[in-house]
Amino acid sequence: MNPLVLFLPVYRASVTAYLLGLVALALLDAMRMQFGLIVIPSWLALPAIWFFVFSLHANRRRHAGQDPVLAVLPVLAAILGKGVGALVGFFPGMFAAMTDFAERNGVDTTDQQAFADAINQPGFQEAFQAEFQARPEMLDTLVAGMAWPSWLGFWLVIALFAIWFARMRRPQAPAPA
Repeated sequence: MNPLVLFLPVYRASVTAYLLGLVALALLDAMRMQFGLIVIPSWLALPAIWFFVFSLHANRRRHAGQDPVLAVLPVLAAILGKGVGALVGFFPGMFAAMTDFAERNGVDTTDQQAFADAINQPGFQEAFQAEFQARPEMLDTLVAGMAWPSWLGFWLVIALFAIWFARMRRPQAPAPA
């Protein structure tokens, strides 16, 4: 297996190299999320992983005798999946923060109607936003809650494309007559 199939979209990736490369990148991405990468700044690590994922897909398509241009499709879909995952992780945290804020301001959050009336009051959203801006640790908590769902959204989409790309075969030449 040529290890360069991970890094440059100019090689050919067998099914084994392709799948092992995806697993290696997913593990590297998980380590980036958990521990950070010392030698690579975080603002550069994520686009680099996206490029390496693109390279693997392009190399897999090239190995299957197909045009590598469509290798961008899994990456774009996975970035969209990452965004959806981030939203899925964001809203429960935001709802919990809003509920805590309402409780601290005397709203009975067990009464759904009272809670709904309180959050629909014109001053509630402004007060919550002011509290949010005054306490930056709330934003840190919400961002931390988005990390793993966004990671999962990205890699689940890539896994779905991996099933398709791993099944690609070279077109068979017609038998001589």
